[in-house]
Amino acid sequence: MRESILLERPTFALDVVASSERRRKDVQACIIGRDIRFKTAALESFASRNWNNVVFDALVVAAAVEFCDRALARRAVIWGREFNVLIAVHDADLWSSSKVYEPLIAGLELLTGDRWKIEFVTRISPAESPRQIVMEFPRNAEAVIAYSDGMDSRAVAGLERATRGDKLVLVRLGGSGTRLTKAERAARPFTAVPYEVELGRDNGENSARSRGFKFAMIAAIGAFLVNAPVVIVPESGQGALGPALLPVGQGYPDYRNHPAFTARMEALSRALLGHAVRYEFPRIWNTKGETLAAFARLGSDDVKWMDTRSCWQQARHVSVDGHFRQCGICAACLLRRLSVHAAGLSEPASTYVWENLGAAVFEEGANPNFKKITRALRQYAIAGVMHFDHMAGLRKSPEYTLVKSRFVHGLAPGLREEAPVVAGKLDQLLTRHEEEWSAFIDSIGAQSFLNAWISSRP
Repeated sequence: MRESILLERPTFALDVVASSERRRKDVQACIIGRDIRFKTAALESFASRNWNNVVFDALVVAAAVEFCDRALARRAVIWGREFNVLIAVHDADLWSSSKVYEPLIAGLELLTGDRWKIEFVTRISPAESPRQIVMEFPRNAEAVIAYSDGMDSRAVAGLERATRGDKLVLVRLGGSGTRLTKAERAARPFTAVPYEVELGRDNGENSARSRGFKFAMIAAIGAFLVNAPVVIVPESGQGALGPALLPVGQGYPDYRNHPAFTARMEALSRALLGHAVRYEFPRIWNTKGETLAAFARLGSDDVKWMDTRSCWQQARHVSVDGHFRQCGICAACLLRRLSVHAAGLSEPASTYVWENLGAAVFEEGANPNFKKITRALRQYAIAGVMHFDHMAGLRKSPEYTLVKSRFVHGLAPGLREEAPVVAGKLDQLLTRHEEEWSAFIDSIGAQSFLNAWISSRP
């Protein structure tokens, strides 16, 4: 009996409504305005002439998905969960129509690996529209880019701006726009994600697959509000394709930056917003190191990459002497360090808690004043190393022909390219990753704990 329960998908029901609206009996409520809180200044930065209630509802749906994803823990033996969600929107008929509902559910289920059932009901009263402030929304935008503090985001925005100039619009995905001055926040559109989700407790689940939906939806909204035909996805090849090709830790494939997912978001945007947008991946066939090197070659005063953030860990877990660092050993940090090396650049050892990857013992690689070395950090490090090493050896492995065939079959349609062309580009990307990884590992030294882990891999 216990085994059968463990193999069942955990379930979660949620009603996302305004405080005055009716809820289902014995179902948890997520109250708009309390548990989903809109931030006035950030929301006003979205208030172009194209603003309408569907945009507000799209933000509520993205927030509801985030609430569900964070609230319900996954089981160790089964990835998927089941969600039964009721959401109050302004136009329930539109959201319930097959042209909107089908790509919405298809996108969520591909992205999260969960089952979703969403019922839309009509709001009792309309939400208050954000104040339209004096702001110059671009009139001739060619593209928007989902922009964060990450290295790929900074680099690709710089590369695209070199050719598009002011016709590229940044849709900032940070929480508060704190890197902007007060004057910049007042003058620029899309300064931050315009809402916060409050569970009222710690997260039950931290895999954060719903972030892909959140960012893709906000980018599509940005494109709609400035009439841009393109959303640029800044992720380079290893980050966009690697987690779906070879899931870290053998979990469910990660499609957050994968064209198969964005193809579903294109269909959703077209049906929901009446706006045809295309998600483009200008660096998907480049390694992150190649993207960083191209950015550095711009040679302008705006070429800043060292202060970007890659680490998955929260600040309180990776601080040394009260100063926040990046851990240096999770998969995201390892890809960053690999890319900096491949680009022929360098950064201070103090960027990371694990200052010395050449140490013979894992614990000795960390700054001696760091006292929070845990089994979880070690497992993150091992998973990341094995992921990139497996990727480096994949092209020469006996299973590659079958793996490539299946992967390309799901990838080519989203890129609008023929399968043989995509297969050839995948071969080339994996070859360059193999070369960069080999050079990076050689640079660390044979005595490194990384090499010891790699040598122990079956």
